[in-house]
Amino acid sequence: MAALEALLALHELAGDRIALKLVAPDRDFSYRPLAVGEPFGLGEARRYDLGAICSDQGARLIQGAVEAVEPERQRVLTADGEGHSYDALVVAVGAKTSPWLDQAVTINGPGYMGQCKAMLEDLEHRRIHGVTFVVPAGGAWPLPVYELALMTARWVAERGLEGVDLRLVTHEDRPLELFGAAASDAVESLLGEARVALDASCAVVSMGPDGLHVAPRGDGPLVAESVVTLAKLSGPSIPGLPVDNQGFIRVDPHGLVEGEEVVYAAGDATTVPIKQGGIAAQQADAAAEAIAARAGAPVTPEPFRPVLRGMLLTGSTPRYLRAEVAGGRGEDWEVSRHALWWPPSKIAGRYLSPYLARHHDAFDTRGEEAGALPVEIELEQHPSEGVRRRAVMQPRSAEGPALLPLDGPCAGA
Repeated sequence: MAALEALLALHELAGDRIALKLVAPDRDFSYRPLAVGEPFGLGEARRYDLGAICSDQGARLIQGAVEAVEPERQRVLTADGEGHSYDALVVAVGAKTSPWLDQAVTINGPGYMGQCKAMLEDLEHRRIHGVTFVVPAGGAWPLPVYELALMTARWVAERGLEGVDLRLVTHEDRPLELFGAAASDAVESLLGEARVALDASCAVVSMGPDGLHVAPRGDGPLVAESVVTLAKLSGPSIPGLPVDNQGFIRVDPHGLVEGEEVVYAAGDATTVPIKQGGIAAQQADAAAEAIAARAGAPVTPEPFRPVLRGMLLTGSTPRYLRAEVAGGRGEDWEVSRHALWWPPSKIAGRYLSPYLARHHDAFDTRGEEAGALPVEIELEQHPSEGVRRRAVMQPRSAEGPALLPLDGPCAGA
């Protein structure tokens, strides 16, 4: 996600000032956030031809897995032993993933589709009577656990299955607390309506024959017939780049790698604690602006200021969540049944999401209200004021379209 966002951003911002190369281990880009709903027939992973995307952007595609970086020689080494030179580099290789609970279904991990379908069959044929969904502590993006719990609950209700115990265990004090109090209230209500029990402030540390070992818990392990969780994340530990003790690349607010002058990094490979595609895209935008400015483009680089955007799949009407985790509007954050960004993609990237929507029919917007024109736009005041505003066009009504502020007053806009 971050690599393609950076590619499109540089093409847009720098134009022919920069010759672009994309180094990737595969010929396809796999867009996976909707794959969580695939066992229920509610989504699937989609694949896009990287060659076609590079051709659109005037870029050269180099197939190969990044093995190491040689900053002193300004070269990237790939697993086949080839060296590729650069004047500026954006490293966006993602994090390593691995299962951490034995015998648990790992969301979007190896065998996820078959394991999840087998779990649903076991519920339907009453071979098991409960499923526990676990949000692990650490940098994993928690949204898919909530989605799978809600979709499973809806699946159970549609089949009239009685006596099914669905439970969500999370280390968070409140559900999806990253998005603020309003989102937590909404998600808590959704879980209650779906009859999914919630155990918050409970960190699962291991799983044994007697159940889930949870801290703090004074009354022994938590019994769990079937468990669903996320993969454990670790950094890529690329030789030649400075990393923390977990292998994540150290970067500054512009994505510049610690101690380097022309090497940037973005996405899950970095030390930025929130590992999510939209956040990765915002990091990529910051790096692309810095590089474009170095190349002489009329761009003022802005530091990375994370804004969380999450589409929560529920099995019926999704919820759109938005929060400014870098500060700004406090707890006054959005929760809506309508899209808070456009196109209404699962992962919001300033350049990649519109590109996929325009060129690859990536997002189905038929569920939006007729006559709606939802857009997110940035309204900049005079540079001396240093203030940015955002607004969204909501569906047209009899009185015409309404322009509603998202980031504060839009006086004079």
